[in-house]
Amino acid sequence: MSRIDRLICHVLPHAFLLAFVEEGRLVELRVARRDRPTLAEGIFLGRLERVMPELNAAFVDIGTGRSGFLRAEDRAGIDGWPPPGAPVLVQVRNEGAGDGGGNNGGKGPRLSMDLAVSGRYIVYHPLGTGVSFSRRIEGEAERERLADHVRDLLEGGMVLRTAAAGASGDLLRADAAQLIERWEVIRRHALDAPPPSDLTAHLPGERDPIERALRDHGASLTDLVIDDRTRAQRLRDELARREEKIEVRWHAGPMPIFDIDDVAGQIDTALAQRIALESGVEVLFEPGETLVAIDVDSASAGGRQGRAPRRAVDINIEAVPAIAQQLRLRNLGGAVVIDFVTMRSAYDRDKVQATLAEALADDPVPTQLFGFTRLGHFELTRARRGATLAAELEALQQGTGEPTDQEP
Repeated sequence: MSRIDRLICHVLPHAFLLAFVEEGRLVELRVARRDRPTLAEGIFLGRLERVMPELNAAFVDIGTGRSGFLRAEDRAGIDGWPPPGAPVLVQVRNEGAGDGGGNNGGKGPRLSMDLAVSGRYIVYHPLGTGVSFSRRIEGEAERERLADHVRDLLEGGMVLRTAAAGASGDLLRADAAQLIERWEVIRRHALDAPPPSDLTAHLPGERDPIERALRDHGASLTDLVIDDRTRAQRLRDELARREEKIEVRWHAGPMPIFDIDDVAGQIDTALAQRIALESGVEVLFEPGETLVAIDVDSASAGGRQGRAPRRAVDINIEAVPAIAQQLRLRNLGGAVVIDFVTMRSAYDRDKVQATLAEALADDPVPTQLFGFTRLGHFELTRARRGATLAAELEALQQGTGEPTDQEP
């Protein structure tokens, strides 16, 4: 189970770079533009523009310059479409192909009427029903214990997040109380606001990337390092007020903040086409517009002097964690084809597939494994969530100039 224990935040004039680290390993690098806040998870009172019967979907104006796309299956329990011009309460599930990388074209945001308000332990679905659980919460006894604590706390549906495992009843009740308060703010403004309106703007801190990171990973975080003195003190005060046991450190040393845990080196690796593992195995990444090709190259990982050649299955299993890490870190999406070292045994292929499934289990972006083809390639898909890391960093470099350690 992935447990992010450190958040390293590099403050730039127009962006935050948030490095999520687990035991020194860079799990994710998030680029949060200060001049263009993310729409993801934002709740809007939109206006239905037009229905597209051939797509079984509709376009909704949410006031952001690009119409959102609402599929029929995301209408959350209503039958049929409202008339054009009708107000609809929606949430952004996916920002669309053009967001995050400096491109204003492409697809608009993907919307849903199944609203979700996220807390640290609970995701509240006001229009849903029942209690469900993160797939990482295992054991019927633990699930039943959690369900007993939360069943009567909220009207609607809820999902217990991975962080809820082992949480006390007091923590769950406090989280539910905050979710009720936030939902009431949304509901109240939805009744009064003219469409289109950004209702998320009424929730303090909801668009703040550091606050969202604390919400999503606060249960496992032990320290937060930031190179902005003012924000560091503000975060200390806020976490002390909430009695959070997360150490906040202002980084003011002579070395760059991303030298901590060699984040800078790990970013360089994530931007390289070819990465080398300790044994000499190399993994080649070739991302394309519609297909990501990954090749496991064992040329320099054969038997070392005096040792027998390594088995193909062992080489492939060694490559699996690096592949899973890089898919998430590079934010590669769409169809993915992996050319593993050829294995003749069905048992070995099943073992590699099971290892890959386990390695991808912590990825918050949905993935689907299809297995080995007749030609021996492994196929999977990973949902697209914004631009790739390389595109994000390239856009940031072109648009923001030199970094700064001071808050503008």
